[in-house]
Amino acid sequence: MVDTPEGTDAPAGTGGAETVVAPKPDDQPRPGTFAAFASPAFRLYWASTSAYFLVQGMQRFAYVWLVIAISDRPGVAGMAGFALGIPAFVLTLPAGVYSDRIDRRKIIAGSHAVAVAGTLTVAVLVWSGVMTVEIALLSAVAVGVTTAVSQPSIQAVVPSLVPGERLMNAIVLKNMGQNLAMMLGAGLVGVVIAVWGIGGAFAAQAGAYALAAALMAAVRLPAQPSAEARQSMRSELAAGIRFVAADRRLLMLVLLSMVTGLFMLGPVFVLMPEIAKERLGQDALTASLLFLITSAGMFAMSFALASRQEMPNKGMLFLIALAVSGPIISGMGLSSSYALTMLLMFVWGLGGGIFVNINQTLVQMHTPPAMMGRVMAIYTLAIAGFMPLGSLLAGAGASAIGASAWLVVCGAVLGPVALITLLTQGSLRRMS
Repeated sequence: MVDTPEGTDAPAGTGGAETVVAPKPDDQPRPGTFAAFASPAFRLYWASTSAYFLVQGMQRFAYVWLVIAISDRPGVAGMAGFALGIPAFVLTLPAGVYSDRIDRRKIIAGSHAVAVAGTLTVAVLVWSGVMTVEIALLSAVAVGVTTAVSQPSIQAVVPSLVPGERLMNAIVLKNMGQNLAMMLGAGLVGVVIAVWGIGGAFAAQAGAYALAAALMAAVRLPAQPSAEARQSMRSELAAGIRFVAADRRLLMLVLLSMVTGLFMLGPVFVLMPEIAKERLGQDALTASLLFLITSAGMFAMSFALASRQEMPNKGMLFLIALAVSGPIISGMGLSSSYALTMLLMFVWGLGGGIFVNINQTLVQMHTPPAMMGRVMAIYTLAIAGFMPLGSLLAGAGASAIGASAWLVVCGAVLGPVALITLLTQGSLRRMS
C-alpha cells in the first residue's frame, strides 16, 4: 500500500474514489486503552458506527413493541425480528464481494441515507394511524436490506484505519462503541416511546442514521484495488468461502456465530420485551432498561479488554464466556423477578463483551486485507443472517411452549454446544 499525506486527493487513475491517508509521525503505535483514537479517521469511523448501532438497538425493540402493540397474534414478535434480518441471507455475501472492490465509505454512507427515508416513512405512517402489522413487516424488510448491504463494509474498514500494532485495540474499541450503542439504543428507546410515542422512536432512528451517514462520508480510506484486477463475483465469493473453510479455527468461529444467532441473540432480543411485558408486568420504559443494564456490562468488559496489551489464549476465554452464557439465558427465562432478571442481563452483558470482541478480533487478525470484505461478509451472515432465523424460531417456540420456556431451551442448547467445543477444539482453544 502506498500512502500520501492526510487530506490529499487520490492519485490520478483511481477515479477519485478514495483518499489515501498516511499516519503522521505522532500517529505511531503506542500503548494505552484508547490508543486507536490517535487516528482521526478511526475517530470519525467510531462515531459513525456508534450512531448507526444506536439505531440498531432502538430498531429491534421498536419494531417488536410496534407489532405487539397493534396485534396479539401469536409469534408476531418473532416475525418482526425475522423481517429485519432475513435480507442478510440474500445480500450479505454479494455485499462482501463489492466491499473488496469499491469505496467502502460510499457503500456505508449510501445505505445509511436510504435507511433515513425508510425509517421516516414508518414514523409518518404511525402518526397517520394507518400502520398495520403487514406494513410494519414490509418496512422492516426494507430497512434490513440497508443493514445487509452495509455490514460487511462496516466490519472490514477497521484494518485500513490504524497501524497493525493497534488492530486489536481498534477492534475492541469499535466493538465497545457498537455494542454499547446498540444496548443503549434498546434501553433509551423506551424513554423515547414514553415521551414521543412509537412514531417518535422511528423519527429518532432516522436522525441517528443521518448523523452516521454524514460522519462516514468524512472518513478517508486507502484506495481499493482496481476493478480490472478482479475476477467474477462468483469466483471471488467462492475464494472467500474456501479461505474460511480451509482454516478450521475460522470455520469454528463462524459456526459458533451461527449457533449464537439461533439460540442467543435472536431469541433474547425478541423474547425479552415480551417476557418483560407478560411475565414481569413491565411497560416499555422498564422493559427497555433491561437492555440498558446489559450495555453497562458490555461496556465494563470491553473497557477491561481494551486496557490489555497482551492476551494469550483468546480462544479459551471466548469459549468459556459462551459456555457460561447458556445457563444465564436459561435463568433469564426462569426468573419471575424483575431485579433478578436485571442482574442476569448485566452478567450476560459481561460475557457478551468477551464473546463479541474476541470473536471478531480473532477473525480479523487471521484474515489478509485482500480477503477482509468477503470474510467479514461470511462472519456477518453467520450472526446477522442467523439472528432472524433465531427470532422466527423463537416466535414459533414461544407460541408452542411460551416465551420464558423457549428461552430456557435456548440456554440448555447453547451451554453444552460451547462446552463440547471447548473440550474438543484444541486449536481454537489456543488461538491468540
